[in-house]
Amino acid sequence: MSGEVTVWRMTEEERLAYIKKHPIKPAEKRKKKKAFDDIHKYGERRKKKDKSVY
Repeated sequence: MSGEVTVWRMTEEERLAYIKKHPIKPAEKRKKKKAFDDIHKYGERRKKKDKSVY
């Protein structure tokens, strides 16, 4: 089941050139919601979903 592992080695100059070509993008932060913040809107969402299905 195991395959052969290929080890990639880069010099510092190659690594910097790679990072320059493919910059590291920071992940977007999401707003934190409380667990049951929109619990009273569940019925409204359900109605919209049911209408779009039919």
